[in-house]
Parts: sequence; C-alpha cells; structure tokens
Amino acid sequence: MSTPFVRPFNFDTDHSAGLHVFFTTIDPSVSHDPARTIGSYLWYKAYVYLTPSTCFVLDDGSGRAVGYIIGTPDTAAFAKRWRETFTPVVDPKLVPPPGPQANDPEMETELVKGLRREVHHAECSMLQSRPRLLSVYPAHLHINILPEFTGQGWGPKLMSAFLSTITQLGACGVHLGMVATNDGARRFYERLGFEVCGEVLDGGVSGEVGREGGAACLVKRL
Repeated sequence: MSTPFVRPFNFDTDHSAGLHVFFTTIDPSVSHDPARTIGSYLWYKAYVYLTPSTCFVLDDGSGRAVGYIIGTPDTAAFAKRWRETFTPVVDPKLVPPPGPQANDPEMETELVKGLRREVHHAECSMLQSRPRLLSVYPAHLHINILPEFTGQGWGPKLMSAFLSTITQLGACGVHLGMVATNDGARRFYERLGFEVCGEVLDGGVSGEVGREGGAACLVKRL
C-alpha cells in the first residue's frame, strides 16, 4: 500500500488533481456554476499560476495530489502581480470583467458579480486593504484535503511545510479567511496556533472582531 507524503507542487502534474480537490471541497454556498468556476480562479488557479514555489500537495503515494496548501508570503506583492500578470490571462467568457452586464443572467447575481470583481481586481485577502494589519500578517493561505484523507494528521504537515517556507522568505505573520460558521475548520486552525483577528473589520456591523460578512479572519505570528 502506498504511503502518502507532502511534497512541493508541480504545475504540470498537479494542476488538474488540485482543481479536483478544490471542486470537491468547495463550500456549499458556492458549489454551483458559474460561482464554482469563477471561484477556482479566485481561490486556486491564481496561486498555482503565480506562486507555485510556495504551494505544496499531499501526494497519495502514487503521484496523485489529494490535498494542497497554497499561498503567498507577501499579499501586497502577490495582489500586484495578480493584476499585472494573472488578470490578463483570465478567460473573459468564463469570468466576465465587472462593469457592463454579461449576457448570461446567472452572471448578474450579487454573489457572482462579487466574485467576478474579486478575480479581476485581485481581491484575494481580507487584510489587503488594511496596511497596518497586513504589515504584521503579510502572508496568507488556502488549504484543502479530500475527505478520505482528512483526520490523519496531513493538515498540520501541509501547514508546517508552507509556514517553514514563508518564514525563510521573510514573512513575520500569516492570515487566512474562512467561513465563519465552520467550527471544525476553526478548531483545526486554533490547534495550529491561529486565533481570530482581534480587530473589528466590518465597522461593527457584525458585532464581532475578525468578522466580515460570512467570513472570519484568523491570524498567526511567525
């Protein structure tokens, strides 16, 4: 029986398998098209395209990626590269730019319009419009693992590989956004030393620190 292990991401061999992981683990609120396709540009494709050197996969032992952690040590620089390098190669038929109405009415729902804007404007992080907080937690990440490989200790190993790498690259802190109601994910991150961002992010609308809409921001100093 093959033994899974964590290794660096290889775009040529891992892109499709990683995309399968993304679609399998995507939150139900966006697990329908066109939201899921647009979300793949926002939460997966941009990272493996722009920063493959800070992406890692869980290999099932046969060469197949069954989980991944993707991210960047420098959110501000990443967003700039996204606008300059990634946005120009986004297929406008799959992700119409914001502005003029798309021909497909499903592209004009509030959810999808927001996702389209985020892809084209590189709105990739809950802290990127907050320079002071971003200077403390400049890195950010996404992590997903196929259900049959969860609960086996691979999440912490993926996290360790990523955090070790971004620390070597000079990151002093890291943040992430998660679905605020996902208590299981929050417990996982808290066991790894993350905590809810202690500042109000939405002007007090939610009445909670670290909250913006349906998302919660977690942070960790390195």
